[in-house]
Amino acid sequence: MNLNQVVAQIKTQLSLIAIVWVLMPFAVNAQRAPVAIGPVPNARQIEWYHREIIAFFHFGMNTFANVNEGDGTAPPQLFNPTALDCNQWTGVLKGAGITTAIFVAKHADGFCNWPTAHTNYSVKNSPWKNGKGDVVKEFTDACKAAGIKAAIYLGPHDRHDSRYGTPDYSDYYAGQLSELLRNYGPIWEIWWDGAGADQITTPFYDRWADTVRKLQPDCVVFGTKNSYKYADCRWMGNESGLSGDPCWSTINPVSIREEADHITQLNHGEIDGSAYVPAEVDVSIRPSWFYHQEEDAHVKTVAGLWDLYFSSVGHNSVLLLNFPPDKRGLISAIDSIRADSLNYLIKGTFKINLAAGATIKSQHPRGGIYKPANMVDVNESTYYATNDNEVTDTITFNLGKKKTFDVLMLQEVIGLGHRTIGWSVDYSTDGKNWIAIPEAIGKQSIGYKWLIKFKPLTASRVRLRVTSGKACLAIHTFGIYKQPSIKL
Repeated sequence: MNLNQVVAQIKTQLSLIAIVWVLMPFAVNAQRAPVAIGPVPNARQIEWYHREIIAFFHFGMNTFANVNEGDGTAPPQLFNPTALDCNQWTGVLKGAGITTAIFVAKHADGFCNWPTAHTNYSVKNSPWKNGKGDVVKEFTDACKAAGIKAAIYLGPHDRHDSRYGTPDYSDYYAGQLSELLRNYGPIWEIWWDGAGADQITTPFYDRWADTVRKLQPDCVVFGTKNSYKYADCRWMGNESGLSGDPCWSTINPVSIREEADHITQLNHGEIDGSAYVPAEVDVSIRPSWFYHQEEDAHVKTVAGLWDLYFSSVGHNSVLLLNFPPDKRGLISAIDSIRADSLNYLIKGTFKINLAAGATIKSQHPRGGIYKPANMVDVNESTYYATNDNEVTDTITFNLGKKKTFDVLMLQEVIGLGHRTIGWSVDYSTDGKNWIAIPEAIGKQSIGYKWLIKFKPLTASRVRLRVTSGKACLAIHTFGIYKQPSIKL
């Protein structure tokens, strides 16, 4: 190689180096993760979302008095379950695929399901196990044995205790809260009901919340009214299992504090809310919260529970489903069968994503590790993202052949905040003529999970059109599914 050739080669190498330096910022930008926008969930809330369904157990004096709202005058001697078996409760949950349960330790009637040192109105003065029983312990022990997260409802409202609403009551409640959080192992959630608790002031909750954070720092707080400052999740605004459409995880705290005047905000959330407090949707599998034999014929059908799943978990919320034990202390067989059937539907429907393996094209891919294929993989840590300045996109899934489906699922990366605020889904049999799925037109929120079901349709291509957003896309999952055959 002569001198001229050497010089020419050096110039070529220098030119390539220069090009690399010019393009490097763009390459780095393509790999950089999207920046979070607005309020985002804490670690407790992310774990809470992944539970999806939580069981509620309303059991106590009201069960034996055959009422839903006891006045606190029923004698302790009335409480006497004949076959209490909390392992049977957790067995029902295992069959239903439910991994977390909340037990009502004390409802508004004031009767305590554990032998508290702070009042005589408890199981220690009942004939059950000669006053030596402890339902809370049996519940938490059963949960531990079954690998289920145990949680507690300790009603702030108390119709039995004359100190209710006074500073002395704050001491009384704090003592009971401390007992439950110290003596029964990990407590996954504390449920502060706002019903009737209008005399419980924010300073009371300041103290009680400090107790929770000190004794159980990982405990999720269901907050309402004056406990709004500490809420990890909020009330939905109804007890029918119906989340709003849209349903944002963000909300302004005033809407939680003044819930009676902000039912719409509780139900839908607020797109520009200053706090991240998603909705926990409480509903009973029966007409009432406590067991009544006459309601055995009115347990929610499988179809009804399937609808509830879509209007709660499928609306960016968590479903809190109540199973009231009867006077024996057992969950009714019909309740168990219906819950098991719901689990069958959930597992059967979402077992196979019919979009998996599709050829995917998008208009504004971010590139690098944020590829469109991430939306149909099974990896929890991968997702698709657009460039920072692209808040809209059209993403086409070529399924390779015609497939029949009747359920649609989208999931955002919730750790990056609400981003997409307008989207629709279309389908096609030839890639040229597109038909909108009526139920998936003009949708707004996504969040942790958004589900839509519709009459079965057949297509070879599906198209997600994101029409507006607060920031670039960060879509974790896009899925289409077919429900299994089951008598609803």
